[in-house]
Amino acid sequence: MIRIAHITDSHLDESFPFKDSISARKRFDRILKHIEDQNITQIVCTGDIGENDGVPYFFQQLEGKDLSITLGNHDTFLETVKYLNTGARHDTQQIYYSSESMNTKFIYLDSSSGTIDSNQLNWLKQELNTTKSIVIFIHHPIIGLNLMVDSVGKLQNRQEVSNTLTQVPNPITIFCGHYHIESSVSLKNVTQHITPAISYQIKKHQDTIEIDTTSSGYRIIEIMEGQVSSTVNRISNAD
Repeated sequence: MIRIAHITDSHLDESFPFKDSISARKRFDRILKHIEDQNITQIVCTGDIGENDGVPYFFQQLEGKDLSITLGNHDTFLETVKYLNTGARHDTQQIYYSSESMNTKFIYLDSSSGTIDSNQLNWLKQELNTTKSIVIFIHHPIIGLNLMVDSVGKLQNRQEVSNTLTQVPNPITIFCGHYHIESSVSLKNVTQHITPAISYQIKKHQDTIEIDTTSSGYRIIEIMEGQVSSTVNRISNAD
């Protein structure tokens, strides 16, 4: 069995919504301790790592782990790529790549620009040509939601990306972040899971955006013979 901890949106050392660097780092450290207690060493982060000293802090805390990264809209290629040794496409300043297990193909997409450009989309179409089940990690959700946060920060060409995914026969599971909520939706052969953020959550309202700083979250993904399941773990931030 493959076990993966999916983390997202740590926003380390950013000024919003915390006025100090300690609060976000404490949340991040609690999540890492919880992952360690689950004996999970494989971790995927789907972006929005942080700013300034928060970026090296992130990679220092995860040193020695089997870490994979996708970039979010708060991340920069040049600041992140120096900590990585695979997946970087310097000609386009993007990070996207794939890997495989016996029954599953993993695809890591770069939506940091708010879109999946034509070069990356053409690459994705080629990568989808497989007989294996497919797991995609990306920062932005691809299937839309009827929420205010979706109208503000959606992937610009998500319909084009969605059409590409639903045209293949394989089951596809997407794990993403960006919206700071927990959500699971399906469209044809595609199931999308949004994982709660490490930093703070956004309440599920249709007409407003309301911040909730009381909890952090991450997701444990389990894959056996190509079958994908997952559970969310939430951790209280009450000191």
